[in-house]
Amino acid sequence: MNGLARLAVSSGAVMAPALAVAQTVGAGSSIVIEPQLDRDDVAGARIEPAYRPRPILVGPVFAQPSVSIVAGYDGNVFNRPDAKAAALATVMPSLALRADLPRHELDFSAAGTLRRFSRYRTENSAEFALAGHGRLDFGARHAAKVSIEFSHLIEPRSTAGSALDAAEPISYDRLAGDFGTRLELGRFRLAPALRYERVDYDPVALTGGGTADQSFRDTRTLRGEVRLDYDFSGLVSAFAAGAYEDIDSTSAPTALRRDSRGYQVMVGLRGQLSPVISGEVGVGYQSRDYAPPAYRDFQGLTFRADVQWYVTPLVTLRAQASRTFRNSGNLRVGGILADAFMLSAYYDPLRNLRLSAVAGLERGDFSEADTRTWRKSMRLRAQYRLNRGVSVGAYVDFLRQEVRGAPLVNPFTSFGAGLGITVTPGA
Repeated sequence: MNGLARLAVSSGAVMAPALAVAQTVGAGSSIVIEPQLDRDDVAGARIEPAYRPRPILVGPVFAQPSVSIVAGYDGNVFNRPDAKAAALATVMPSLALRADLPRHELDFSAAGTLRRFSRYRTENSAEFALAGHGRLDFGARHAAKVSIEFSHLIEPRSTAGSALDAAEPISYDRLAGDFGTRLELGRFRLAPALRYERVDYDPVALTGGGTADQSFRDTRTLRGEVRLDYDFSGLVSAFAAGAYEDIDSTSAPTALRRDSRGYQVMVGLRGQLSPVISGEVGVGYQSRDYAPPAYRDFQGLTFRADVQWYVTPLVTLRAQASRTFRNSGNLRVGGILADAFMLSAYYDPLRNLRLSAVAGLERGDFSEADTRTWRKSMRLRAQYRLNRGVSVGAYVDFLRQEVRGAPLVNPFTSFGAGLGITVTPGA
């Protein structure tokens, strides 16, 4: 499927989870089922020792190479009302390196996605992401973390960043860095963090000829966050968090700048709510004020949730929700308010067989234009591990977008399916 590539490297305390059903840069994004759950001994995250890949020790470094090859069908390549289908081949290599350190952490990853369509060569694309992460422990209860990422990414057709008359998908470069600390003082845990992000968009070719400059979307973001947790019992903690964000346009002319300032406060609970239920739920208030009067400010409720229910040793259910802003690809709209909800189910009927189903609903609010979008998605996946180094998988996707108000993006329905193999060489 033609998906939005994204590799998130963040140590932020208030950052909301990414919930859009999307294809991620890296090996196995379409056919590997490895969600980030609170526990690694439950369905969806558990890997039997006999099937767990073994990294290769190269001097003081553990290396884990991997490559996935997927052959599939995309029923709506351009995500338009008049669907046009094509066969699709995707190659996703990755390499993870981890230093062999007894206490601290130092790792690096490189991942890519190469897509080739049987028809419509304008949709062929290549993405990559490079990331590094380090953690320095100060005793058993204090640590400092730093991460940096550079990536070249593709926006999917008919999403927040698409242009209706674009002859190709929109691409952009992203540079991000995070620095944070964790201090534990008795029952309290304090986690301040700083984040820098710069996004630069490439010009896009138009169907009628020529190109359209996308530099009005280029931004530099500085964000400061702090979170304070209080541990009630070792199982459940309450938290209060706050963030301030400064967004500046870096390339846009004065009339098209999207400079804004915003803040967010949130309170909630995190932990093991029962022996079989864990997660985090938070509610709060956020504000975003634009310097240009043409863009509409926002003040109101914000939320995020990630609740996991380990129904049986073979079944895990997960519910997620978030409210976030997205960078708009339309000159009339500064930012798109996105409310996302996702339900996931993971079933491990055998030691080496995993099934998953993910249903998503996302509402997009293009406030300045009174446009609303509703994106409904469903993804079914199966993964079968042949041994430590080889697994095969399959996926089926369904995506429908409805548009109300001014048609700033396309309404469409899309269906896709594919089969693939992932090879993970090891020791």
